[in-house]
Amino acid sequence: MLNKVIKTIDNYHMINDKETVIIGVSGGMDSMCLLNVLYQLKSWYVIRMHAVHIHHGIRGKDADEDARFVSKFCKRLHIPCDIFYFNVKEEAAVHKVSEEEMGRNIRYKMFDKVSQQYLRPKIAVAHHENDVAETILFNLMRGTGLKGMSGIRAVRGNVVRPLIECSRKEIESYCCNKKIPYREDYTNTVNIYSRNKIRNHLIPYIEENFNANWISTISQTARIIRDEDEYLGSIANTYKNQCVSVNDMNDYLIDLDKFRPLDSVIKKRIIRKVLVDMEVGLKDFEHKHIESIIKLEEKKVSKLIHLPKGMSAKRDYTHIIIMPKRDRVSSLTSFKYTVDIPSNLYLKELNETISFKLMDKKSDAFPKKMYTKWFDYDKIENNLEVRTRMAGDFIYLKDTGKKKLKDYFIDAKIPRDIRGAIPLLTDGSNVIWIVGYRMNEYYKISKSTYKILEVCFC
Repeated sequence: MLNKVIKTIDNYHMINDKETVIIGVSGGMDSMCLLNVLYQLKSWYVIRMHAVHIHHGIRGKDADEDARFVSKFCKRLHIPCDIFYFNVKEEAAVHKVSEEEMGRNIRYKMFDKVSQQYLRPKIAVAHHENDVAETILFNLMRGTGLKGMSGIRAVRGNVVRPLIECSRKEIESYCCNKKIPYREDYTNTVNIYSRNKIRNHLIPYIEENFNANWISTISQTARIIRDEDEYLGSIANTYKNQCVSVNDMNDYLIDLDKFRPLDSVIKKRIIRKVLVDMEVGLKDFEHKHIESIIKLEEKKVSKLIHLPKGMSAKRDYTHIIIMPKRDRVSSLTSFKYTVDIPSNLYLKELNETISFKLMDKKSDAFPKKMYTKWFDYDKIENNLEVRTRMAGDFIYLKDTGKKKLKDYFIDAKIPRDIRGAIPLLTDGSNVIWIVGYRMNEYYKISKSTYKILEVCFC
């Protein structure tokens, strides 16, 4: 098995001479095998080793014994070992994530912490071929694309997986022949977890009834898919660089003229890459969310959609704009501008311009545009203002009559964190236009209208 691991390390350029390798060691068979294998190859690659063990605070005395076992074994091999103690159950409740996700987050956070002691360290974890197969099946059950079908990657940043091309049977055989001690985790045999059911029931059934070599077959398939996924990813990245830009508000702007002609496969990848670039990751973003962003190219100007993690996306004349979560009420200074007519008024807080001009009525027909509206100028009683919301604001709507602005926001399900950023065109406390949303019924053009005010938020 050592030769296979050497080949894997070299093929994926996992470890270079004189590097330090941080090894995640749970005390179980897989991680103890990894620890021993790298110890055997220590002179071959001229590496330093540093073990990290996480006590998750879940399995009581068994977890305590795991920590002592790992510490004692590493001490015998003269390998530095750090033990970190956490209550994963409590941490998961605080952060509102599953215990499995919290445990993983903690492990990699501690790996990174230890890594800071060294120059260009590698982090080695003990995933193997069976883990790849289990991951693919798990992703298939939930629905997935090429990335989910590619399983676990051999290298991700500075995280390496030297056992990724070894099967669990090979690992068991290696540990038996080398008499490597390890700790059994009873939770691996409890079939209340989906992964345990896949490991303990589904995979053995496939091997017994369909393909005895299924693990190696699916691992080979995963490698093929990974290659194709990476190729498509490189193409998507090229197009992303051509059609995506970032403004001063950290909004990501997708140029529609360059985006529209692309194949839907590339469009989806571009959107996913943008979300990764925005440092929100892809967790909680389902296929329907990606599709809804792409469909904005077909929608009317100003169409706004709300996305997971407090994000949103909208369509303007030339772009799809993906906006990160931000507390617009607190992050934007409230503003108020008095309007001159005609004029082009620059709203520095929003980095937007709104224009005003008067025109004589020549027709009763006006096109429907989200960001251009026409009003009966003679009904305006006070100085026109463009401002953020204030107490006492109201609007007249055809379906409800006079309505408090606050109630309109609630009924329209406009998120609280963006209400303070919506510009209003006002006549005193009377809101003439909630820009991008509704206009006041009272100020609409009628047969008696003489002078028309055209307002364009551009």
